[in-house]
Amino acid sequence: MRISFSFILILILFSSCKKEDPGNPGPNEIWLEYQLFRPSQLEVPIGTTVNFINKGNPNHTVQGSLFNSGTLQTDDVYSYTFNQAGTFYFTCGIHGTITSEQVAIRVQ
Repeated sequence: MRISFSFILILILFSSCKKEDPGNPGPNEIWLEYQLFRPSQLEVPIGTTVNFINKGNPNHTVQGSLFNSGTLQTDDVYSYTFNQAGTFYFTCGIHGTITSEQVAIRVQ
C-alpha cells in the first residue's frame, strides 16, 4: 500500500495544530490569555496574594490604580498582596482597547 507524501504532511499538520486544554486558573489566580483575562472578576479577603500569570503568546501587562506589573512574557507571574478593602480594576496596558482584557478584584 502506497501512502502519498501529501497525506502524511496533512496528517502531521493537523496533529501538530491540536490545542492543549490549559485547564483553569487556581485559587487566587488570574490568567492573562489571548484577548482575555480569566476570571474577569475575583473576590478575596484582605491580605490575599493574587498571582497574575501570562498564559498567552503575546506580552501582557496588568495595570490599575495600585500597581503596574510591567511586561509579562509567556508564563511570567506577577504577584500582588491586597491589603486594603475595595474594588480594584485592572487592564492590559498593551491591549487597552480590548475590553475582555480587564479584571475587577473585590477585596473585603
